[in-house]
Amino acid sequence: MPDAAAVPEPHVRAGLVAAGRPVPLQGVSIEARVREFCSQVVVSQRYRNLEVQPIEAVYVFPLDEGAAVCGFEAVVDGVHVVGEVQERERAFETYDDALAAGHGAYLLDQERPDVFTASIGNVPPGREVLVRITYASELQAEGDGLRFVLPTTVSPRYAPAEDRAGVGRSPAEAVNPAVALRVPYRLSLAVELEMAAPIRSVESPSHPISVETDGARASVRLGGREAALDRDFVLEVRVAGAAEPRALVEVDEAGGRVAAVAFQPRFETEDAASELVFVVDRSGSMDGTSIDEASNALQLCLRSLREGTWFNVVGFGDHFQALFPESRPYGDASLDEASRHVATLTADMGGTEILPALQSILERSPAPGRPRQLFVLTDGQVSNTAAVLELVRKHSGTTRVFTFGIGAGASHHLVRGMARAGEGACELIHPGERIEGKVLRQLRRALAPGLTDVMVDWGRLHARQAPHYVPPVFAGGRVLVYGFLEGSQAGDVTLRAHGSKGPLAFTVRVDPGRAAPGRLLATLAARATIRDLEEGTSPLHDRRGSLQDRGRPDRVKQEIVRLGVAYGLCSRETSFVAVEKRETPVSGPAQLRRIPVALTRGWGGVDEAAPATGAFPAVASAAYRAAAPAMPLMDLAMEDMDLHGEDAVLAPAMFAPKARREPPAGGPAGAPARPARPLDRLASLQGANGSWELGRELCDVLGLSLSTVEAGLRGAAGDAVEARRALATALALVWLETRATDSRDEWTMLAEKAERWLLQAAARPERGRGWRELAGEALEA
Repeated sequence: MPDAAAVPEPHVRAGLVAAGRPVPLQGVSIEARVREFCSQVVVSQRYRNLEVQPIEAVYVFPLDEGAAVCGFEAVVDGVHVVGEVQERERAFETYDDALAAGHGAYLLDQERPDVFTASIGNVPPGREVLVRITYASELQAEGDGLRFVLPTTVSPRYAPAEDRAGVGRSPAEAVNPAVALRVPYRLSLAVELEMAAPIRSVESPSHPISVETDGARASVRLGGREAALDRDFVLEVRVAGAAEPRALVEVDEAGGRVAAVAFQPRFETEDAASELVFVVDRSGSMDGTSIDEASNALQLCLRSLREGTWFNVVGFGDHFQALFPESRPYGDASLDEASRHVATLTADMGGTEILPALQSILERSPAPGRPRQLFVLTDGQVSNTAAVLELVRKHSGTTRVFTFGIGAGASHHLVRGMARAGEGACELIHPGERIEGKVLRQLRRALAPGLTDVMVDWGRLHARQAPHYVPPVFAGGRVLVYGFLEGSQAGDVTLRAHGSKGPLAFTVRVDPGRAAPGRLLATLAARATIRDLEEGTSPLHDRRGSLQDRGRPDRVKQEIVRLGVAYGLCSRETSFVAVEKRETPVSGPAQLRRIPVALTRGWGGVDEAAPATGAFPAVASAAYRAAAPAMPLMDLAMEDMDLHGEDAVLAPAMFAPKARREPPAGGPAGAPARPARPLDRLASLQGANGSWELGRELCDVLGLSLSTVEAGLRGAAGDAVEARRALATALALVWLETRATDSRDEWTMLAEKAERWLLQAAARPERGRGWRELAGEALEA
């Protein structure tokens, strides 16, 4: 655990007034230490009671969806109070009893794996409370790098009718705190990196940062002193030799040893016939940059498909509609129709009713011989995540699910959880981030079968593995598993599987005798075991999530509570509680103060830089009503002098859906606008079979004279039309390879399609020459 004294103090400022009263949260600071593929994070929240009566502050905030929350403590007037983990209902009783007795009471509860509530009870007038929350998490593998994410705000989540009903607090209320366009409490952070090999680069697509690098170590700070808590903080780290198998071993104070082994296997794959269904979130929260990012990603997907693939596009909001009545084979006509449709997509379909849309697709049997792959593009902001994951898991035998989490505050639990349940993979697209590599990675995973019969062989090591099932393995993907070890004997750990060309094995050495002291890996291993139980993939469940011992439905809860208490972890069944015994208890009931969170930047098309006018922007009002009809409202006014104007609440008024996009100028209705970049223009001219037509538009993109190029066709053998296509395709390939090398990740799959077409083309140039040779000469001239 990082030294508490080293944690930066949250910057303190006052001035936000909610319903005429000050907001007690003064600032948030985060210190993170990243080691290899794991991190340990301390979140510090400073509260101050600026009122004349005692208060209870309640703050709903996000953490990483895989976070193993393992520490909760409070400091009040120099008194340090350490929280303990109790069964959830017992923790609530402990908290309520302390609150009623006038003592200091502090509770941390998990609403969802990525949404938590801190309750800070009985804060006397003028008193400050510093709360520290510690958690461990895994870094996500992304291509040849790692991705570290710190969520900072809870985006409004759409709640279907069943989540807004019932007695007491509904699921909708649990995950929808009050929201303001801006809040004055701010974020400060520091990240320390310690890798096993030299660090090649450290970048953030989300925030300006300053970086100091020294070989395998680096220190990261915000570019400014602090930042708004209105979007995920994203850090991308690239390290030399990142694909090599790695192993870490730790030993705790009681002698218990835990190993973590990571494999990122490289293997050859072969494409297989598939049906791809692209499911696009068109709810109000996707308005603005999110729907644009989804549209861009989808256009690239469509251009990169291959003949033999069947596909469809389904948009959903409070209803859903498919482009085609049934999936169609990929060809020039279907590509053209789909491209025109995608170019006009808008976020105008109301609330995020993702469950019925998925049911309509998954409950249909896939066509024989065409495995179904589902691509879901969404910001993932719903309250019924558990029901969605259960549905996907139920149909994982017939459909693999690949997800894109889009936006500055996508729900990682939904998009990553769907990928886990559907035995696929997830990619996250932050606003302004390059999407080409992410899209092509997903397509490669979907179009080529992953490894089968995957298992981890611990050899001579005696290990209890977590997670129980080894996740799917795709080319370039990573497998990270933990083992609770018995003894200190060294040995090899091997990832075994079958690929399209036979059995494969990848090995790493594990030496428990050289374990470093620590509990980070044990914490992550225990959290992985709890997640197995929560998501129905534990040894107590079958592969579809059903409890094997149906006579003992309480077994899962009992095991989660046992692990949570034993390892000091927050979960759906366990919570942290701390009590500060006071010689002079607070008298009278504490006044409840719910802390508003900042609206996610770009949510629902809201521009954070838009001037405050005393009324929330109309576009946000409509998106709010569609996305989170049960969200509590607060009247918010800014009194801090460096935050000008007033920020009104997200008003719940309904009004008319936004108009669809106007057709681009210069083309028929629905036609995509002509791309500006030569690479984009070239891609838009490629046929579904991978070839290009030789014409003036292609020559304009390549900077060639059509008549000069046509001269190279003299003496060609075979069909004249095919010969023109062959030369055009060779020209495009050579241009990509020589003039667009910096954008290789964007056009790799386009080029592979073209190569295959060119190899099977029957037409040939004049004797002794090749199409590429002719193309190279034309481009050089």
